[in-house]
Amino acid sequence: MVMTRPDEGVATQTGDPPRRMITRAPGVPSGRALLGGALVAVAAVGLFLTWRGAASTPAHRYAVAARALAPGEPVGPADVRFAPIDLPGGLARAAFPDAAALEGRVALAPIGAGELLQQGDLSDQVAGPPAAEVSLQLDRALAVDGRLRPGDRVDVFGTDQQATQLVARGVRVIASDEAGGAFGSGDQLTVTLALTDGDQQQAVVSAARAGTVTLVRTTHAGPTASATGAPATAGATPGTAP
Repeated sequence: MVMTRPDEGVATQTGDPPRRMITRAPGVPSGRALLGGALVAVAAVGLFLTWRGAASTPAHRYAVAARALAPGEPVGPADVRFAPIDLPGGLARAAFPDAAALEGRVALAPIGAGELLQQGDLSDQVAGPPAAEVSLQLDRALAVDGRLRPGDRVDVFGTDQQATQLVARGVRVIASDEAGGAFGSGDQLTVTLALTDGDQQQAVVSAARAGTVTLVRTTHAGPTASATGAPATAGATPGTAP
């Protein structure tokens, strides 16, 4: 029999076993540091793109007033310059990118020097020499059955209880629309005419007030119709009241 002493037995382990420590290798950044660096890089790129966009020249040029314009002043080539401007879609559609779109327009409101020219500040584009405008409400049958178009030339006749008289010759038509717009009956038209002098204006307005006005289209009539729109000199033509 083999006898053993208590101190010769198997050694017993006392306490917890030693823990294994995992350490970061030198020079390797933490995840938080990597995220921070990425955010800084994104911010730097955004700042650079913003600076480059601000420093670059806009791709489009629009008309601005070269001098102050008062209401009623025609807009001529010397009154406009074109400046590179970045505009949002709505403003760009109402602006003028070329000189051709400004021909024949007149300022409707005060416009300061350097101010962007927009459609709401200017009149509609009208071809031809400057002229006063008058609108007449006429039956379709008295205005070539409504077939008048902007640019047509007409002779204006006035009929009262005594006679029919040639009032103005070769007057330019600016517009022709159904009276009352979309709610009109279609039997009447509003015709706008360009009148070039005071005598012509008085003659046409007087004829419209005194009786019935008839428009005769002379656009394709050749040399028999005047192209100047001067007041007519023809005498009265016998006729009867309508």
